[in-house]
Amino acid sequence: MATAAAGGKDAVAARAKAAVLGSLLADAATMPLHWIYDADKVQGLLDSKGRLASPEFFPEPSCPFYSYALGRLSPYGDEEYALLQYGAAHADIDGPGLTQHLVDFFTAYDGRLNGTAKHLVEAWAAGKRFPEAAADDSQANAIVKVPVLVARYGGTAQLASRVEAAVRAQQNSDAAVAQGQAAAAILERVVVHGASVAEAIGWALQPGSIAPEVQAQLAVHLPGPDGTSARQMVWDVTKAPSCALPGALVNALFCARVSSGYVESVRANIVAAGDNCSRILFGGALWAAAEGEGALPAEWKAQVPKWAELERLTDELISHREA
Repeated sequence: MATAAAGGKDAVAARAKAAVLGSLLADAATMPLHWIYDADKVQGLLDSKGRLASPEFFPEPSCPFYSYALGRLSPYGDEEYALLQYGAAHADIDGPGLTQHLVDFFTAYDGRLNGTAKHLVEAWAAGKRFPEAAADDSQANAIVKVPVLVARYGGTAQLASRVEAAVRAQQNSDAAVAQGQAAAAILERVVVHGASVAEAIGWALQPGSIAPEVQAQLAVHLPGPDGTSARQMVWDVTKAPSCALPGALVNALFCARVSSGYVESVRANIVAAGDNCSRILFGGALWAAAEGEGALPAEWKAQVPKWAELERLTDELISHREA
């Protein structure tokens, strides 16, 4: 059953496409400065290249945990990419099928596997299947899947159940599911209902909008102290620079809330350091959906070698949306 949509089917589909592509583009722009748990070091690196005002696609990838070529997605971005592959190729995103796809994807992956991915591959090899093969984990993997899921199921009664299935394919955790469903509901406000970023976040803090336990976690720090930057929020207010939830979701929402647009939100999140990729995969989707695909800079897209593939897969995903 569909809910009331703003602007009609074509407008919703356009916002859905922008959310997915904006999410992945923001991740690639952030990747060179991912997982640096020292905001002053990020500042110094940017200053050394005269890039304080334009930190995106930093020319010397400097993540201490992996070395990827400029323009590549981060490990978190690649998780969203794997889900996008599955959603493009299948009319429905189901837990067992997605689990098989993720196992195949992670087994062939040539980059850095995080703990949940390693656990999934090992559990599968030991004979476990969905959802028992997944780790009992509640980190930000749950929210990086959200743009694809909202693009496919936003505005339908299936969204919450498909979020649960996709999260439990990698994280068999009630907490991770609740965070993912809350994030999906917030993004759905923008994609389907045409809400602004500020309106969507404000809605999430109203009674009856999202799960009470997640709402209570968000309400602790949102909307945040006046005049606080994204960097200050991450390090001084939430004190949650890692991928742990709910901190990663709170920080992603705060950065989106205090930014004036897609590009500014990406830049502010990069400078905030820490696990900035998982945050911007969600936060970037919010602003891309709100502003439209035209907000994605052409010069950024030109730096992503697989951009044409990402556009094709996203179009195929959107083609499965219900009328």
